[in-house]
Amino acid sequence: MRQIFIKLAGISLIAMLMPGCATLGPSYQKVDKIPDGMGLVYIYRQNSFIGGGVYYDVKTGTTVITTLHSGGYYPYFAKPGELELWAKTEARTSVTLDVKAGETYYVKGTVGVGFVVGHPHLTIVSKDVGEAEIVECKLEPPAEGTEKK
Repeated sequence: MRQIFIKLAGISLIAMLMPGCATLGPSYQKVDKIPDGMGLVYIYRQNSFIGGGVYYDVKTGTTVITTLHSGGYYPYFAKPGELELWAKTEARTSVTLDVKAGETYYVKGTVGVGFVVGHPHLTIVSKDVGEAEIVECKLEPPAEGTEKK
């Protein structure tokens, strides 16, 4: 039993230290125009060596919006009203926004320590923080089965 625990801990450590292997798109570009009657939510994750190999889906309800990799971002257009975004590996995290038409929001993803795989964390950050941190990120492809935004 102890050998299994040691192997799992070793695999977890390696996965957290490995850089991500995702093929991300172009560098960050600010969205020029928010569609009428919608709000814009930037979902992003700064590039980090620690936990870089861990990625997770960001969802609303049962719909996958994007898969968030280290150094990735995704602009999501949301209808006004309450919007819950969530992610899960071993543990679940969520944030809730009150989206207003024409407004821009920033949700930052990070990875914390987990037993087998890193735990996702989502945090709402201010516009100033989000604008400063997202500039080094690259565009995530849209989730499979969704249109490019």
